[in-house]
Amino acid sequence: MMDNPPHHSGGDFCLDGEQLKLANGGPTLTYCGIGVFSPSFFADVPAGAAMKLRPLLDAAIPRGIVTGERHSGRWVDVGTPERLAALDQELS
Repeated sequence: MMDNPPHHSGGDFCLDGEQLKLANGGPTLTYCGIGVFSPSFFADVPAGAAMKLRPLLDAAIPRGIVTGERHSGRWVDVGTPERLAALDQELS
């Protein structure tokens, strides 16, 4: 979890200590896409199925089985060709 970047100012989740919580109007953070998951987390996903992670997280968070921590180092979301090009330019 990290501070919300300008392109995702609404964030994704809240942290209560290390416990991940659904956004409830309080301060939010953005999921950085880094995670360690037990294979059992994906037990209900059919083999070979493609699906988004967010619905699985949304279902698991109320059960109290998802933890997180705040990352305060540098992180760059290169999720679009434009952001990737901007980072490439910066690093060149």
